[in-house]
Amino acid sequence: MDVIDKIKKKARKHLDRNDNAHGYIHALRVENLAREIWKREGGDWLVISAACLMHDWFSYKGRVYHVSEPALGKIRKELAGFEFPKDKIEAVIEAIRHHEDYSGRKLSKECLILQDADRLDAIGAIGIARCFYTTALLGYPFGTPKDMHALEKKYHIGQITPAIQHFYTKLIHLKSSMNTPYAKKLAQERHDFMLEFLRRFKLEWNGKK
Repeated sequence: MDVIDKIKKKARKHLDRNDNAHGYIHALRVENLAREIWKREGGDWLVISAACLMHDWFSYKGRVYHVSEPALGKIRKELAGFEFPKDKIEAVIEAIRHHEDYSGRKLSKECLILQDADRLDAIGAIGIARCFYTTALLGYPFGTPKDMHALEKKYHIGQITPAIQHFYTKLIHLKSSMNTPYAKKLAQERHDFMLEFLRRFKLEWNGKK
């Protein structure tokens, strides 16, 4: 069993504790998207794959905890236990630490690919489903046309709003945050699909469709 197979086996156990929007199947989708980007952009696939599979470990402890130093310390120990190449462990940790970083700071290619793949899974048809599922799970309403605007505060990890407002606070802005050409191409189609959904949401709410 190679090191990625070992990670996948353990990933299922860790991620089954998360909600379905951040579970094992999400991690596999992110890894698949990352693979397509990597084919075009290059980078260290072992680091990218491991980071994709492990980026949401410990999310069940809270939406901020999974990128905290205690969580990253546990992931570091897990990687060592898998006999992951020692000289690549910190690259995985750094990719996970910054995968939800919106500061614009300079990041590794591996982190940028993880960012793109994770953000692509947050938009389009899958993104719409994940948004409404997560919002309902947290006990928030899906919202009304009155919520079709961004919050005054800038988006941050763990921020919760009615589902429809989350589109305006975060999701419709993800297209412009893509790093790689291929991700930008995929993001455009998914972005357009969300805009059409929002247009129809407002029309149907008002009984015009």
